[in-house]
Amino acid sequence: MIRMTLDEGDRVDRLLQADLGFHDANGGHMRHGLHAFAAKFPPQLPAWFIEGLTESGDVVLDPFLGSGTTVVEAIRLHRRAMGIDIDPLAVLMSRVKTFPLDSNRVLDYGTAILDHARSNLCHPERLLQRVAMRFVEEKDRQFVDYWFLPSTVLELEALMEGIEAVDEPDYRQFLLVVFSSIIVTKSGGVSMARDLAHSRPHKVATKVPKSAIDSFHKRILKLASTLTALDSPYEPVIQQGDIRQLDVVENSVDLIVTSPPYANAIDYVRANKFSLVWMGRPLRELAVLRSNYIGSESDKLFEWNMFPDRVRSILSALDVKDHHKAGLLARYFADMRQAMKGMYRALKPGKSAFIVVGTSTMRGLDVETPQSLASIAQDDIGYRLQGVVERSLDRDRRMMPARWGNRLTGIEQRMHTEHVIALAKPQEVER
Repeated sequence: MIRMTLDEGDRVDRLLQADLGFHDANGGHMRHGLHAFAAKFPPQLPAWFIEGLTESGDVVLDPFLGSGTTVVEAIRLHRRAMGIDIDPLAVLMSRVKTFPLDSNRVLDYGTAILDHARSNLCHPERLLQRVAMRFVEEKDRQFVDYWFLPSTVLELEALMEGIEAVDEPDYRQFLLVVFSSIIVTKSGGVSMARDLAHSRPHKVATKVPKSAIDSFHKRILKLASTLTALDSPYEPVIQQGDIRQLDVVENSVDLIVTSPPYANAIDYVRANKFSLVWMGRPLRELAVLRSNYIGSESDKLFEWNMFPDRVRSILSALDVKDHHKAGLLARYFADMRQAMKGMYRALKPGKSAFIVVGTSTMRGLDVETPQSLASIAQDDIGYRLQGVVERSLDRDRRMMPARWGNRLTGIEQRMHTEHVIALAKPQEVER
């Protein structure tokens, strides 16, 4: 006989009955605003479950780290935080968000970098030589030339030279995130793209990009004020990796709160490469990395009989409309199956995992992502399903490419609500 501990189950039930939209709540710790990131969930959501189900010193894991919201809240609440993500920019910004830095020292470094950059702009020939050395591969040079004006390229190179000269790694990483934040933005920004924070870049030939020097100066002044202490006795563990393959210690985690990629929705590399390419990550390397993301396009085929009946039924219905998309959805469900297995191994018996995910509409068909994942978790892996509850999204905060109106298409049709899947790893009862 197996069951969840009664106290934990009752607490989960009560927590799920609350309004999980948190529309009127304060935005949480100031570090959450360090960098734009698509599809961030509000910090109050992980904090709600962390406070309700764990105590000081317990281990909280986010296997899809993203912008680091869960780990920041876990640290703030004096839990031991673990974060894993395959995306290098997500890992970088999360490490920066959780590391204690001195704001005055940040400002000193920022001033030095800006002075250095302005001085170097007086020598454009030298900067052009440095740009050629930075982007050795033809594809990278073409990418930069297409998306950035020549004057912007010089400014960004001047800033990068100053940042790379900083000899303290923790401060250099913070300055790299500031640099990235002027490129990957919700609006404006220094590239010719209309909107990078939503991960769907479109070049606007008439756009007048902001000055990279001025933007970096403003961001330094603003972000230095966010470095208020988290005052935690525990140092977070943040690593680049894949929960499907990573060897997390079995039965070591007290709580998981995470938001994995949506099926066929957000392509993070498409936006993040705009700044990562400046940090020495060639596009060919990022393309290989992207192929390993959850649900990425692939020719790999999956046997549908590996899924529960409900999931097979959805895949069959989509296959009638679009065989290719049915294959992509099968890849997504197979990837998430492996990810949820990794999460199951990591959880202590009797402990809970909360997966925040939205549905997707493919060829006009609601593929019922939350319910499908819940079915896979319960029927294939052995979780106990606590519930699947809907939460409404705040379009003014959530960084989603949606608008209100009578005609909604594509991603806009499905991004006004999402679901919280509550799972538990059963605990054996002494006989």
